[in-house]
Amino acid sequence: MYWILLIAGAIFALTYVVVKIRHHQLATADAVFWFLFALTLIIVSIFPQIVFFFSNLLGFESPANLVFLCLLIVVIYRQLSASVENARLRTKLTQLTQSVALSQVPDDVEGGSSR
Repeated sequence: MYWILLIAGAIFALTYVVVKIRHHQLATADAVFWFLFALTLIIVSIFPQIVFFFSNLLGFESPANLVFLCLLIVVIYRQLSASVENARLRTKLTQLTQSVALSQVPDDVEGGSSR
């Protein structure tokens, strides 16, 4: 029964990503990530023995623990990537703001002219 919910969730995620791409609200790199994530959910829901195999191979007591660990790793990775991108954009915005501010210096400050 749970696999139906996983497939439905993955299809919903894919649909949501496509809508966001069409409205230019999602970058291509992010869209690729979410497509791969949804595809992974579909594969795991159709072939749950994959999770059982890897949980036995890695020594997890429950396949759910492996799934939770993998999701936690994905969430941490995405958060770190978003933080790095945010810092890069913040630096770029600061440089752009400074550049615009310096290019729009009033005449009386620039030349020291008196009226």
